[in-house]
Amino acid sequence: MGPCLPWALGLLLPSLWEAKVAFSATALLIAALILFLLTTDQHAKSTATGGNRPASSARSSATAAYHRVAGRRRTRARGEAASDDITCAQGGGGYVVKLELLSAKYLIGANLDGSSDPFAVISCADQKRFSSMVPSQRNPLWGEDFNFLVEQLPVEVTITIYDWDTVCKCKVIGSVTIVVLTENESGASWYELDSKFGQICLRLRSTKAFPDSDSSFEECNGAESPRKMILNKQRQAMIEGIGPLQIIYKLPHDEIVHQSYSCALDRCFLLHGRMYISQWHLCFHSNVFSKQLNVIIPLQDIDEIKRSQHSLINPAITIFLNAGAGGHGTPRACSQNGRIRYTFASFWSRNRTFRALEAALQSYEATLEAEKQVRAHVLLQIENNSVFSSKTDNTKTPEKNIEKAIKFQPFINDHVLADITSKFFPGTPEKFFSTILGDSSMFFQQYRDARKDTNLKLSRWCASEEYGGKVREVTFRSQCHSPLCPPDTAVTEWQHASFSRDKRNLIYETKHQAHDVPFGSYFEIHCRWSLRTTSNSTCQVNIKIGVNMKKWCILQSRIKSGATDEYRREVCKILEAACDYFLKSEANSHDSDEIVMVSSP
Repeated sequence: MGPCLPWALGLLLPSLWEAKVAFSATALLIAALILFLLTTDQHAKSTATGGNRPASSARSSATAAYHRVAGRRRTRARGEAASDDITCAQGGGGYVVKLELLSAKYLIGANLDGSSDPFAVISCADQKRFSSMVPSQRNPLWGEDFNFLVEQLPVEVTITIYDWDTVCKCKVIGSVTIVVLTENESGASWYELDSKFGQICLRLRSTKAFPDSDSSFEECNGAESPRKMILNKQRQAMIEGIGPLQIIYKLPHDEIVHQSYSCALDRCFLLHGRMYISQWHLCFHSNVFSKQLNVIIPLQDIDEIKRSQHSLINPAITIFLNAGAGGHGTPRACSQNGRIRYTFASFWSRNRTFRALEAALQSYEATLEAEKQVRAHVLLQIENNSVFSSKTDNTKTPEKNIEKAIKFQPFINDHVLADITSKFFPGTPEKFFSTILGDSSMFFQQYRDARKDTNLKLSRWCASEEYGGKVREVTFRSQCHSPLCPPDTAVTEWQHASFSRDKRNLIYETKHQAHDVPFGSYFEIHCRWSLRTTSNSTCQVNIKIGVNMKKWCILQSRIKSGATDEYRREVCKILEAACDYFLKSEANSHDSDEIVMVSSP
């Protein structure tokens, strides 16, 4: 056993050289760890000391109002410049520029036959929209519209046509820049691209934005949004960390990732990447074949979220956008009915992601509801202050009513209306509303029964903060007599009524949409009844109707002419039936009054 003991000790115990190496490595590792901890501690202390003073001063200046820049173009607050809101002009808010991308021709692509997979990128100010991609076409048809909110006119709108390439960088086919100078509406016009070949057909319309839209309302009345106050406070302080939304998408630093999921975007093939969900946006980032793809979808542009299937076996989520929203970061796809959609697949848990998206939309809608309440409260305060000011100044101007004018959004499109008829109604506008349109009136029930329409449902009139006056919704199933239509179709009609201050004039407007007819989602029928009191017992009724095309269609001229002729006859029948119903109701009420007088002792 004696010879084995030294051998065992040499095997179990390290040598002197091994002990020196282990001790040196341990000392070096401990020194590096101490240096790292000291550096991190100093950085944290400098950040805390640099951010305390601005944060404390910002907390003292914060107001208690809860209002956020929301509505149709809330997402223009992107990046450093986009976080500053549009300044309110003397006459109200900014301008809405609507561009309709109709078609193109003579496009030369990189394919062997000269065809291409074109899509358009429309840029206006700091906003950018993507059209859908039309595969293998030299003369593509789009029929898509895009809405932009700008601060002032003139403004430049740039349309660039690209040839989609799945692997390599998309090639530019050509571009054109159009300057919008004033408020106007141009018809469909062809524009030459800056390349040797290619033309593009566009329609432009620019209108004034109404001051009661969310952002303009806030700026004109001096109400500062909580998001803007947070941004102003955080700009004064040092930001400790920047998330992927700031690095990849250049979004404002108040955008925080609530959830992120691994998934793939359906293009020519599935582009794998990552989805980010924040309070205001749904983002997707992909980097396949060194080709980066960044998609930004504002929650305000999402119309519907549905579970779907990709290639029949892969669970997917399809997101439908509102009309006029446009693509954000990549050419979007269009379904058979023309709805804009994005499809995401290859989730680890499709149902979990779907619930997270639904929760984000519900939170966003709750924010909008809170905003409406705050806006109604501010409007009430402004009205009360105006009335109080008029009462205090009655010694100087006893009959002058100092009141802030409140403008409302138009309920229908005035540009499509045309005069149809002008007749007299045997009653005042007030009696017309109470007898024909009132909640207790049976006129529409009797009229639809006579036409053999079914499933009539009338909601009650309710006050509208957006349009002023009162609004309600009417749904029914109407018979169709056209050979191209089904036997009957579901119809939704939105009605709006507004009186003048003296109750002598009434504006009654309707938006009529048939759902089951061909191209039913492409158009609406707008109608306006203008009732003006002419005597104590009569009023003049002027009726205008028009077809508002929500999407471009190759048959839109035929749709407009056919729908206008049919609805013209419908409106004349409604007016005639309303006069007969009113006279009968007046005669019945007069007879009942006589019976009561005779029966009384």
